[in-house]
Amino acid sequence: MFNRTEAVNNLLALMRLQNSYICELNKLIYAAAANMTLANNPEFAKFVTRFFEFAHYHYNSEGYSQAAQLVQTYHYILLERLLDSQVLVAAEQMELAIGHLELAAQEIPVRFHPQIILLNQGILLMEETQLKIIESLEELLESSYPAPQLQN
Repeated sequence: MFNRTEAVNNLLALMRLQNSYICELNKLIYAAAANMTLANNPEFAKFVTRFFEFAHYHYNSEGYSQAAQLVQTYHYILLERLLDSQVLVAAEQMELAIGHLELAAQEIPVRFHPQIILLNQGILLMEETQLKIIESLEELLESSYPAPQLQN
């Protein structure tokens, strides 16, 4: 099982690396195309056409799709476990911490202390971010395995 996990991780890393290369080269191509000397060069135009075809086939190839599906299944299991065992527990601990901070801030000298004000602002940002993390994980899980469609 470990070898399979490592292979999937390596595949995912290679796919990300390839996608990064494609994105960076696209930026360079668009910048180069603004140069009239290059834009009017027929060989450069052929290069751009071939490169875009390569990118199209890369993203749509059967092997790429199968690898992406395998990675999606693998990540679904990891995301589900992460959501259940780590993210929700962290959110619960954050709520407990917020409760304690609110209790501490009931005393007037503590409430207006600059560090408490900063902590309250920071906690609010962290709480919002934690909620976004949970929502994102739930969306990923839902999109990984959509509900089956009923047939007529």
